[in-house]
Amino acid sequence: MPPAAQSKSRRRPEPAPAVDPRFDWRLIAYNVLASRALDDLEEATNRNRGSVPREHVVLYQFSARGHDVGQCILGSLIDRAHDGVGAYYRSRPLLLALGLPMDDALGSPLGRAGGFSDGRDIGVVCNMPGWNGPTVLPMSGDVGSQYTPAAGWAQSILYHRDQLKDTAWAGGIAVALGGEASVATNGFWSALTMATTLSLPMLFYIEDNGLGISVKGEMQTPGGNIATNLASFGNLFLRDGDGCDPARSAALLAECVDHVRSGAGPALVHLTVPRLSSHSGPDNQKGYRTEAEIAADSARDPLPRLRAHLVPAFMSEARWSALEAEVARDVDAALEAARARPIPNPADVKRFVYAEEPRAGDVTAFGGLTVREREMLDGTDVAAAEGEVLRFADAVRRTLASELAVNPKVVVFGEDVGKKGGVHLVTEGLQKRFGAARVFDTSLSEEGIVGARWGWR
Repeated sequence: MPPAAQSKSRRRPEPAPAVDPRFDWRLIAYNVLASRALDDLEEATNRNRGSVPREHVVLYQFSARGHDVGQCILGSLIDRAHDGVGAYYRSRPLLLALGLPMDDALGSPLGRAGGFSDGRDIGVVCNMPGWNGPTVLPMSGDVGSQYTPAAGWAQSILYHRDQLKDTAWAGGIAVALGGEASVATNGFWSALTMATTLSLPMLFYIEDNGLGISVKGEMQTPGGNIATNLASFGNLFLRDGDGCDPARSAALLAECVDHVRSGAGPALVHLTVPRLSSHSGPDNQKGYRTEAEIAADSARDPLPRLRAHLVPAFMSEARWSALEAEVARDVDAALEAARARPIPNPADVKRFVYAEEPRAGDVTAFGGLTVREREMLDGTDVAAAEGEVLRFADAVRRTLASELAVNPKVVVFGEDVGKKGGVHLVTEGLQKRFGAARVFDTSLSEEGIVGARWGWR
């Protein structure tokens, strides 16, 4: 056969998948499989298994099954020391991708001491101080509370970079993760206003499973797609896609993260995902969903698509099987370690309710200053017996001025506190003295003001 004819008869090889070095697909698969295994363990305690009755070891559980692939992909991109994350109760896959140890992931729902909650909260309400990497801000169970602290973190990135001249914060981003039902909350809209008006380095990641517990997405936002509804926002980079497609999800998330890190302003990515379980442990979705709806979601499971994406393009069948076995061993070891932990000490139940003296080994900061930095400042915490009589508003103004003068990490913000000096003139003159970067106005959103305060670092 002539060479030309021979070449035509050969089957052209499939093109190799595009490789982005930021995505370690083996690690992504490991974290997804680990998340599934943790969900399986916890859900099994709330089901009868033949003649074995329910154990009820984990009393309130939120499965992330179906949300896991997109979150683990996102975790690959949140890798800088000053990145901050506002998450919610279905975000454990993301936390695993960011380094949450599996024994901590199991210890808290089992009510064991240590870890992120010392066993005193439902296990998926997490936090993770970023001593050597990204920080996951303290989470709350109420829907939408993750957004404004993330916006506050994004503001603090700009402050550290531009005002404190700390180049380590350059390129840092804040990420807020939420389901589509959370876009109906005040917190989402407050944070969106802040991010778009101030051009903050903030990514909104909306994972849309079509349900807010039992209520469909059309009741959360008109038409059921927040990305479509926000198309008129001029200062918001928008992307929309299928969160069950690993390659497409990775491309969209990378595009949005790159946009935000470049300093071009905030971004929002909306990815559709299935909810492959009931809303939570006590919930039974069969009471409000048809069998056809449940089956349709099961058919969209992103895990088989992740496997198809990786095998054989990135790994062999044998390596995938070995990875599954590795995850099973690691989860068994984590469960054993978590169960070996003691129960929380009742004597510590009131810790951190009020400010208190640090214990040996505690890492503490007040007003952004370490204990050593505070000790270097002049002043006393003992009230003088004699002194000038002041109106309360004047005393507050002097105190704020003193703190602004000695601590460059102190800022004052709120509605009308800048040029006007406050509705009752309590902050009058502070902006003129210390500058608009440190004393500044906000939108008229009390949730935004209070929430952002918790995100400042």
